[in-house]
Amino acid sequence: MQSFEYPRVKIQDIMSTNPIIIKKTEKVSRAAALMKEAGVGSLVVLDENGELEGIVTEMDIVFKTVADGLDPNKVKVVDIMSSPVVTISGKKYIRDAAEMMAKLHVRRLPVIRDGKMIGIITENDIIVISPALLDITREYSNIRYPDDKNRYDEQDEPEISGYCESCKVFSERLATVEGQLICPECDR
Repeated sequence: MQSFEYPRVKIQDIMSTNPIIIKKTEKVSRAAALMKEAGVGSLVVLDENGELEGIVTEMDIVFKTVADGLDPNKVKVVDIMSSPVVTISGKKYIRDAAEMMAKLHVRRLPVIRDGKMIGIITENDIIVISPALLDITREYSNIRYPDDKNRYDEQDEPEISGYCESCKVFSERLATVEGQLICPECDR
């Protein structure tokens, strides 16, 4: 079996060094507005001392607020953020980040140095450097962790995220329908 060599690129060389930050006391509607303004899919939540406390994503907003019929003008970020946050060292390689993302089923990892957050790496950052790396690490995760019920299953169509070509709403579960990327709601 041939061994493939991946780019030996360190996370600190491709990560975003200025993730958008939000206070945990802010309302979810403010988080959504910040994401829209910045064109990002997540915000970092820091405590009063600047320590990483959580992360809030588009999916947190959709699944933990909107889908539950809660008012984003009343719900606070602290109520929907993911915490504790899985982090990775900036000195590790993009392969390490891709493997961790595949194993843990996350799309972004805050990057730390000496216990402090110095940036964030996302699947999109990795795809720019090595497009096939994420698919390969997902397959590896399936082989290595076969009993993980939430693992990426090759029998399922790979999940595609982006904006639905019908309703223009962001979704992490787009499907190709008659040549267009369509969200589950529009595919009914």
